[in-house]
Amino acid sequence: MKRMSSKDLVLLFIISIIIAIFASIQPIDNFIVNIIVFLVIFVSSGYSLMAVIYPEESCSGLLKKPFLGLELSVFLTVLISVVLKYSSLGLQFRDLILILSLITIVLPIAAYVLRINHVKDEREQPSEKPLSAQSKGPLSKNLITLIILSVLMIVTVIVPPINKTPLWMVPGSLFVCFIPGYLLTTVLFPRNDDLEMVERLALGFGGSLILTSIIGLAFNYTVWSIRLELILIVLAVFSLIFCFITYSRTNKIPLERRLHMPKLEKILRIFLIICIILTVITAAYTAIQPEKHSDNKTSFYIKDLDVRASDYTLNLTSGTENNLTMVVVNQEGSTVDYRLLVQVNGSILKESNITLKNNEKMEIPLNFTAEVPGERKMEFNLYKLPDDTPYKKLDLWINVT
Repeated sequence: MKRMSSKDLVLLFIISIIIAIFASIQPIDNFIVNIIVFLVIFVSSGYSLMAVIYPEESCSGLLKKPFLGLELSVFLTVLISVVLKYSSLGLQFRDLILILSLITIVLPIAAYVLRINHVKDEREQPSEKPLSAQSKGPLSKNLITLIILSVLMIVTVIVPPINKTPLWMVPGSLFVCFIPGYLLTTVLFPRNDDLEMVERLALGFGGSLILTSIIGLAFNYTVWSIRLELILIVLAVFSLIFCFITYSRTNKIPLERRLHMPKLEKILRIFLIICIILTVITAAYTAIQPEKHSDNKTSFYIKDLDVRASDYTLNLTSGTENNLTMVVVNQEGSTVDYRLLVQVNGSILKESNITLKNNEKMEIPLNFTAEVPGERKMEFNLYKLPDDTPYKKLDLWINVT
């Protein structure tokens, strides 16, 4: 059998890297350009996933399945959109393009390895005939367990009030260290005799840590920076995709040769039961607790000044220009609209409206000239729109000489 060409996979890999970089730095902010980039990565993601599912097909064979490629593209796009919609990020077009491109970077690599393994199997067993045991069957208990764990991981990260507790760290530890890498190993080596159990476990741990590092590095060059919650969501999405691919792959393998690791499957089921119990208990507890209003949800302060001290006074010279920097940090768990009002004796020095995403920080400069000698109070009021009552207040005494 001739070696199957993989130029299409190399091209997809390069395109997805370019688009990921484009979405991260966004050198051109144009609607038409963004639509074109999205369409390219939309088609590329579906084709890449189809290449993973059908490693025996060449480029020409895959192009004969345009409707399947379109369905897979829609599946990935909808899945990522739902995750973004119910996360603290919100559904942003650029974020959708970035995550689609990150997923598409991984898929051609997996498809390339699968093609190589398929060609190798065909050469070693050219006369092998399909067995009756290769007929499609239901999902294995192991895959069902991993699918539920992946969904549970997404739920505990994005659904309030559970995401306000450290509960998501329980399944999150297993996703960072094992599950995605193990599933990727299962995709690449689906037969029971492909690898020893120790090799699978080692590759599972190593593969998960590598995936976590790559995703973290990619986020480091975005506006979100490295955040564990976002990394866990991407890892869980990858795991769901790997589960789907594993199911498609194992249905083509005789039952007696399919991967079966009873001890590991039992441990995963026990872990799943523990996670579900903890989730139910936490959800019930937070539901019956009265809502607590925290004073730490938004940080508001003046840079380099401790205005909270009751006797703090800023000494200024009449006629000189002065600069202050106000800092607002949104920790509300969602995007918030604020209004900032600075005034002295009823005179407004500065008034502006700002919008901050969750965990976003903004520094607002204030330039003013103190002219009339004397002591007076400068009031800094931060409103959380549409409320007309100050949400945060700072008072600064100034002494002009």
